[in-house]
Amino acid sequence: KHFPGAGGSDRPPEEEVATIRKSLEQLKQIELAPFFAVTGRTQEAPSITDGLLVSHIRYQGFQGNIRVTTRPMSFDQVALEQLLELDEFSEWRTNGGIIISDDLGNAAVRRFYDPGSRSFDARQVARNAFLAGNDLLYMNNIISTGDENSYITITRTLDFFAQKYREDPAFAQKVDLAVERLLTQKLTLYPEFDLDSITPAEEN
Repeated sequence: KHFPGAGGSDRPPEEEVATIRKSLEQLKQIELAPFFAVTGRTQEAPSITDGLLVSHIRYQGFQGNIRVTTRPMSFDQVALEQLLELDEFSEWRTNGGIIISDDLGNAAVRRFYDPGSRSFDARQVARNAFLAGNDLLYMNNIISTGDENSYITITRTLDFFAQKYREDPAFAQKVDLAVERLLTQKLTLYPEFDLDSITPAEEN
């Protein structure tokens, strides 16, 4: 969670896009160490994580000179690819590791994409997060400007993705790769995929 680390952030990352001003070597020694331990530095299968949730934070060690307009890691394709190409992550990613966005509906994302609180377009936010490299998009209570509720926004976002899938072969290819990763993980977790084995009990 909060990959590649939130410990050195300069403000609450849930409220505003934060920045971590550390070099790559410093990040490797502190922030990244727990993630190395569950991706590339263990031989025990149960100790290897299925997925990593990417934070809405900017990292000087990957993104260089940080400006107000610099996207957080979760929306920066170049920086996220550079991160996943590190030796400690590259094999894990190649073997099907899942990348999950942090909540796309939180206050930090809204402030970044709509600083004047005039027009927040969840469809474009979700598209940007997906194109940056997130296989799975976490959309909690996300509401576009003008929509009555989150359900309408998510439905319209899904319709938008379906249209992009039909019209844009490159986008469709990225979707197919992400879906393949997710289905592979599901089949690994539930080889028989028996509904009773994956449905939680009512009291849970």
